[in-house]
Amino acid sequence: MFWVIDTKVKVLPQSSLPQDGSTFYFGRSIVPDESRENAVARLTATLEEDFMLVEEVSRVATYDSQQWDTEADEDYETKESYEEARQTGGIVFGCFASELSMED
Repeated sequence: MFWVIDTKVKVLPQSSLPQDGSTFYFGRSIVPDESRENAVARLTATLEEDFMLVEEVSRVATYDSQQWDTEADEDYETKESYEEARQTGGIVFGCFASELSMED
C-alpha cells in the first residue's frame, strides 16, 4: 500500500533542501507501508535524517483512494513520486513549497 502524506515542516540550515528563508515548507511524500501509523512514523524519521522537523501532518490518504490529477497534485509531483516509490520501494519526497513561494 502507498500512502500520500502532506506535511508542514521546519527546515534546519543543515538540510539538503534548497531554502529561501521561509520558516515552514509544505511537502507531499509517498510512503510504502501496510499501516498509516507506520507510514507517518517512517516519513517523520526520514525527514529528520535530512534536518526537517515535522510540525504538522495535514493529510494522510492511500494513493488508490482518489485520482491525483489536479493542478495542486501536479505541483507536488504526486504521480511522478508514486511511480518512483513503486519502482524503488522507498519513501519519495515530492515537491516542497516554501511559505514565501506560496505567497506569490
